[in-house]
Amino acid sequence: MEKKSTKQEGNQYDKIVKENIESIIPALMNSVLGFKVSKAEVIKEKLQQTKEKEADALRIITDPNGRKFILHLEFQVDDYSKMIYRMIDYWGLLKYKYHLPVRQYVIFIGSGKPKMQSILAEDGNYFQFQMINITEFDYKRFLVSNNPEEIILAVLSNFGEEKPENALNEIIHRLEETTSEQRTFQKYLRQLRVLSKLRKLDLKFDDMIQNIAKYIDAENDYLVINTKKEIVENLLRESGLSVDKIAKMAKVTLDFVKSIQEKLNSEK
Repeated sequence: MEKKSTKQEGNQYDKIVKENIESIIPALMNSVLGFKVSKAEVIKEKLQQTKEKEADALRIITDPNGRKFILHLEFQVDDYSKMIYRMIDYWGLLKYKYHLPVRQYVIFIGSGKPKMQSILAEDGNYFQFQMINITEFDYKRFLVSNNPEEIILAVLSNFGEEKPENALNEIIHRLEETTSEQRTFQKYLRQLRVLSKLRKLDLKFDDMIQNIAKYIDAENDYLVINTKKEIVENLLRESGLSVDKIAKMAKVTLDFVKSIQEKLNSEK
């Protein structure tokens, strides 16, 4: 059951990356990778082998001196031990097809420090890709952006000595400042919440509701419902409290608690 849950969470993170990738990539090139870019062309074709391969992001970059190279980015949540072989595979396909220099980066957005191998020196051959760990960057570096998709990356970065709840409030405030439409703002809040779980922040779900309550109009908003659902699930699993008490604590109906209880019992 835990394996299935981990896979579902991974799919959520992948979805967020795909939704924001067009806006994230220029920000990464500028503030993280340090590229000077005159032109960036999207490579849309899938790479053909025995089966199709679809990289997270491929660009033909032209620098200010007119030199071209392939930029290949992979966003990784889990510390995948065989990542080096996947990147070698991509390198060979890209090199064969485009005959350009290939620069490869794995952008690690998981928790902790990745231990995956990024250098392979065997049988007289040498291969290396660059590892970028977002958690090593100061979160304020992303807050200065006027791009909401870039600001969201702050939740994955290093808070230093700042309390997580204070940093989260700063991020939410910047999202509010840089988003004009309420519906779009709430989309970013949902994404922020998913990514904050990835960071395993020491924030209680009810505290999170309090932090963002002033930004949400509808009582039945997706974000509120799902947050309360997780509060109830945690209380049912760990507290030993009655369903009546849990309903009062979470400020939900008794039927809401019972429906979640039935679901949890069916998964055992």
